[in-house]
This record gives sequence, structure tokens and C-alpha cells, in this order.
Amino acid sequence: MRLMPRSSPVPLHRRWIADIIHVGRKAHTVGADLVVNVAAAAAARTARQPPVSWVSIWVRAVGLVARNRPELRTAYLPFPWPRMYVHPSMAVTVMIERQWQGAPAVFAQPIPNVDTRTVSEIDDVFVPLKSLPVENVGAFRHIVRISGLPLPLRRLLWGIAHGWSGRLRSKYLGIAAINSLPRTRIRITQIASPCSFLIYFGQIEPNGDMPVQVFWDHRVMDAVEVDRLFREIEAALNGAVVAELAVK
Repeated sequence: MRLMPRSSPVPLHRRWIADIIHVGRKAHTVGADLVVNVAAAAAARTARQPPVSWVSIWVRAVGLVARNRPELRTAYLPFPWPRMYVHPSMAVTVMIERQWQGAPAVFAQPIPNVDTRTVSEIDDVFVPLKSLPVENVGAFRHIVRISGLPLPLRRLLWGIAHGWSGRLRSKYLGIAAINSLPRTRIRITQIASPCSFLIYFGQIEPNGDMPVQVFWDHRVMDAVEVDRLFREIEAALNGAVVAELAVK
């Protein structure tokens, strides 16, 4: 049987990815590969049952460093004039793949105030996102609703949240984003993200080394500063976060 060409409307879960790419391409993003050693954090995580998600651990570490590092809370806003917006607290977006309407879909949930929440409190927010009905999660409902609007209106709303209002950007997009690729062999080589700072972490090695890919808006910070930040994040992972994991 010969297959014939066909076209169909873009499904909603691909529309919001297209919108994210559209606004993300406006950022001047660069990336790098690095390795951090998380042996102490891994041991503390194993000792705690049930273990805390690695995503929650990373979110907390970034939140801790962001207390004294405004660069992690900074977004470049181009409209109506170019300016740097520094959010007073740290908001980190986490990505969750869910089955939705018969297909895998990637949803995003900003978690605010991760600089003042414990790793357990962050985990209490993150873990239910994997199983709650999509309709029961506010951020998931919001992106589905926005993606059902006509293209010009979607682009306007995304543009306001990303390039106009720092508060809206922090609330709906987050300043930074964290995602995991622990069981895959894929390596990200190009990114279009609406966040100023994006971390992908991989599978931990027996010696505690963990591969990390980081992407950042070059208008906000330089590579040397990113290297310093990751030294502090590594220290937070194996220090303050370990102390929190020891508290049941």
C-alpha cells in the first residue's frame, strides 16, 4: 500500500515547544560541558529513605548559591528598553515529561523561592508533578490554555512574559531551569531557552563524578563567572545540601 503525503494541525504539546524555541532564539545563549563531583551528596541521598530526587537536590543547591549570587537571579529584558532585571528570590523551572493525549509531552513548572525552601520542601513540590493529573497542575493547565490561542496572541503573551516584565518572567518561566538526562546517551549541542541559565545533569559515575551541560545568556554573564558559580554549586551540593538531607 502506497502512503500518501498528508498534513495536519500542530498538536498543542508541540505548539508550546515551538513558542519556547521562538522566544528562546532571541537570547544570546552559549554552552559548556563540565564535571562536578557529588560523592558526598550521593552518599547522603542513599542514606535517606526514600531518597530525594536529584532534580530537587540540584534546585536547592542553585537556590543556595543564588542567595549571594545575583547573577543567577538576573534576566536580560530588551523591551521597552534594554535592562537587567534582578529578581529578589530564586525561581527555578523544572521539566517533566508526561503522557498527555496519547503522546509524550514536556511540561514545565517554575518553583519559586528555592533559596528559602529546604530540599525536602522542594521535593514535595517536584515529585507529585510526575503523577498528578495534568489538569490538576496550575502551570500545566496554563501552558495548555495558552497553546490553544491563535498564533499572534500566543507570541504576544510569550513576548511580554519573556522580554518585557521581569516579574512575569520569573513567575511563569523562571530565571533558571534544571533538567536531568540520567538514563540517556544524548548530549545537547544546541539550545533555545527562555531562561537565563539552564542546567542538564547526567548519570553519576562510581567515583561521584557527574557530567553537566550548562547554557547561559551571554548578555548576563561570562564563561569565567559560570565556572566560579559551579565551584560554589558543587560546594553547596556536598555541604549545605548534605546537611539538609541528614535531617529527617
